[in-house]
Order: sequence, then structure tokens, then C-alpha cells
Amino acid sequence: MAKTFHVEVITPDTTVFEGDAVSLTVPAEGGSLGVLAGHAPLVSTLEVGVACVVGADGSSSYLMIGDGFLEIRDNEVKILAEVGERADAIDLARAEEAERRALDRLKNRQAKDVDFSRAKASLTRALTRIKIIRDLAPGKTRRKADAPR
Repeated sequence: MAKTFHVEVITPDTTVFEGDAVSLTVPAEGGSLGVLAGHAPLVSTLEVGVACVVGADGSSSYLMIGDGFLEIRDNEVKILAEVGERADAIDLARAEEAERRALDRLKNRQAKDVDFSRAKASLTRALTRIKIIRDLAPGKTRRKADAPR
């Protein structure tokens, strides 16, 4: 049996993921960071992107991670992120609408009331959500009717 380690993904609102894994890939600053059991202690910043947790049974869980930090210590990984969503919590229609709004803001370069860095960050989050649903975890999207109100 493959060696495992414990993973927690925590946002200000909730614990997005908690469980054991045989591998973890996260969007670290400067590129992807892979983690296996017995990894050396490490603290790293995280960027917006896709995190992939592979469980002992070989199943993959995909999460959208927003800016944050990762700590690896004693065979345990803790991720503290501003935003985190599991694939089954992503509303594809909402992500597509967020993409459209962000693109509209970015096209309007002359507007003084547009915060371009915020619009770019919004676009990155939307595109990451869309990638997870379309490419990595198809069929795991939440329908609008299932979304919390």
C-alpha cells in the first residue's frame, strides 16, 4: 500500500477538503508543486489555480485554490487559502458569467472606475473553475438549482 499523508484545505469560511492522500499538486508561486508522503518541511505561497489530491484508492479530487499559503510538516499539509472550491461545488454557468463580466471590464480600458488588477484576478478564478469542470472533472458541476441561495 502506498504511503499517505494528511491534507487540509481551509478558507476563511470553511474546510474545503480534509483527508489522506498519496500525492498532492498545488499552484505554487512560480509553478506547480508536487507533494508525496515524507516531503521535507516547507512553507510556500500559493497562486490561483488547480489543486489535485490523489487518494489512496487512486481517485483524484480537484479543487480551485485562490491565493494562500501551504505548510508541510510531519507528513501533514495545511493549505490556508482565500478561496477554495471542490469540483462538485463549482457552478459552471456562474463561472462562465464571471468570465464574461471580467472580459467586459478588461476591454473597457478607458474607464476610470475599472480596477484592472481585480478584473484580471476575477478572470483567472473564473477560467480556473471552468477548466476544472470542462477538462478535469467533467460531470461534477453543480447545477444552478443545487446552488445555495
